[in-house]
Amino acid sequence: MLAERLGWKLLDVQIIQLVAQKLGISRAVAQSHDEQVEGFAQRLFEATQYFMPPVALSEVIGPSVNDLAYSHALGQVLRTAVDMGHVVIVGRASQVVLATDRSVMHVRIVAPLPQRIVYVMRREGLDAKAAGERIRLKEHRRHQSIKEQYGWDDNDAHLYDIIINTGILDLHAAVELVCLALSKKARKLMAPADHLGPAWGLKPYPSPPNEIH
Repeated sequence: MLAERLGWKLLDVQIIQLVAQKLGISRAVAQSHDEQVEGFAQRLFEATQYFMPPVALSEVIGPSVNDLAYSHALGQVLRTAVDMGHVVIVGRASQVVLATDRSVMHVRIVAPLPQRIVYVMRREGLDAKAAGERIRLKEHRRHQSIKEQYGWDDNDAHLYDIIINTGILDLHAAVELVCLALSKKARKLMAPADHLGPAWGLKPYPSPPNEIH
């Protein structure tokens, strides 16, 4: 929804897998893509080849790939996608890999578990038990993967520019909020470091506060 609203390319799990396969770091079979998505993936692959040294590429080619090699190659893909610009990246530890890039806005969407279960039931045609198990398993795997490969906790709020709770707000409202935050952050891209943060432009209290909370 966000990619459609912005008119940007969507880089999701399937495209990441496709690029990884082209780089020779995964045996996963790429799912079918329309011409527009396939063209973007091909350009991303070609750009990644250009930026990645041949020795680094040869190190990750093979029938099996260790976590370090895969993380390195994935990082190359994500950073190249950012350099190409105007892309919405879904997951793949991008909140950690691209944490220091000010041109990237990191968004997390959350919701209470009962509502997440209803969401998965409707989207995937599962019963409540299966939907709950799928959510818990996927969340556990993602958390463990980021913890083991990068040493970060994906629940750390400081990894994100904005966290939106869709317990009441629907996804259309979430898209609106992301677009607003994106425009606000874009205005700060060229601002010096001392012009960033909650203290910038803030006037001192007229008198010392009685207590600090």
